[in-house]
Amino acid sequence: MVDIELVDLLKIFPFAETGGILGRKKRRELLERQKAMPYTTNEGVVVLQHVSARIRAGEFIVLLGPSGCGKTTLLRLIAGLDSPTLGEIRFDGQVVNALPPEERDVAMVFQNYSLYPHLTVFDNIAFPLRTAHVPREELEDAVYGMAELLEMEEYLTRLPSELSGGQLQRVAIARALVRRPRVFLMDEPFSNLDAPLRAELRRHIKHIHQSLGTTFIYVTHDHSEALSLGQRILVMRDGMVEQAGTPLEIYREPVNVYVASSVGTPPMNLFEEVSMEGGRALLLGQKFRAPAVPGPVTAGIRPVNILPAAEGIPAEVVCTEHLGSEVVLHLCSAGQNLTAVWEADRATNLFPGQTVYLRIPEENLHYFDADGQRITK
Repeated sequence: MVDIELVDLLKIFPFAETGGILGRKKRRELLERQKAMPYTTNEGVVVLQHVSARIRAGEFIVLLGPSGCGKTTLLRLIAGLDSPTLGEIRFDGQVVNALPPEERDVAMVFQNYSLYPHLTVFDNIAFPLRTAHVPREELEDAVYGMAELLEMEEYLTRLPSELSGGQLQRVAIARALVRRPRVFLMDEPFSNLDAPLRAELRRHIKHIHQSLGTTFIYVTHDHSEALSLGQRILVMRDGMVEQAGTPLEIYREPVNVYVASSVGTPPMNLFEEVSMEGGRALLLGQKFRAPAVPGPVTAGIRPVNILPAAEGIPAEVVCTEHLGSEVVLHLCSAGQNLTAVWEADRATNLFPGQTVYLRIPEENLHYFDADGQRITK
């Protein structure tokens, strides 16, 4: 385990060189795309913008954000595969910027499995131990122990070509963890797998983390995955950390409109340009207590907090999505589109065009100012 501090990290990738004859057209096209990116300087494209965070020893941290927000770049900086333009990376208080990857005691798993096709599962897992000249008895104990932890004991004599995608990923994880690194990095390892396999592997990952206590840093663009795995989540956008907190904090107290709309399934309902009158917000034809701020605000409500009522706010059913025990209702009320999630028993017989009545608890409303920042109630 290791305590990691990221101190004011800045990463700038230089613009593509356009010199030379071969490939000049493609390099020029790349340069034009780079210069059109939202954050550039004379030196190049700004990928990370002064990121600071602390990852405590033994913690499971998830980096959450869309493609291009800097998640993988941050992971590569921690691994030592790349160097920051400015700022420091500290392991247990020691600056490791100049330390090569092999001396950081870090293991990393990517989307692709990168297994040796001619080696059995046992030999693939044992490979890093053999290169470190670990004694045979100790090596076998470590491999069998890791295989048991990942429920792969019966597959140890098979070749990678004889395994499913989920099993291949488990072998890659076992190979990375068998030497017990101080930090374990995972870059969207389950994105190529179907939903049932992702759910199964999430269970394995949580069990491994609880068993080993290693510091885990996991990259994903899937907010459901982030909420289910992380002890803390760093929500990223455009190379910056928008919010850091526990899954419950991120879900219940988003710091801005971006986080509110990025986390949660279905996403939070957001109503822009909500009028304020004497400390009350006019929303869907009703008035609600709200922070006393000048000018219009953006109001938000989670779909699960929109409740059915015998009377209240009228809404027309646009369509429904049945998800087993729950139904997602797409509604229209006072000219506003919104989404609600109700228990199936309350929504099974609803049909498009039908009128339903809603209740919105005032304590579950969120308010954001003109800049999209959360307004404290």
